[in-house]
Amino acid sequence: MSDLYIKDSSLGINEVIEKLKEAVPNNQFGILHSYDIKQTLAGKGHELTEECHVFEVCNPKVAKDILEKDMNLATVLPCRISVYTQDGATKVGLALPSKH
Repeated sequence: MSDLYIKDSSLGINEVIEKLKEAVPNNQFGILHSYDIKQTLAGKGHELTEECHVFEVCNPKVAKDILEKDMNLATVLPCRISVYTQDGATKVGLALPSKH
């Protein structure tokens, strides 16, 4: 079984990103940082053909509870959600927290 959860979306990438930005705070999480990986790589002279956005999200209470139980889990925090295209399809992915 994979340590990743990947979901296909019938929506375009920009619409998925907007829905994600609405859903995160509605679920008591916050977006700490977001990255446009394609733009970042292009700025360093490396062209990526697919779109790729990564969002670092966190629920402070959950993070505190996790770290109080096992500080080693700081290596997988904050949680990351990726929104990307692959072969014309929009996908949303994250590492399964239960695997860590």
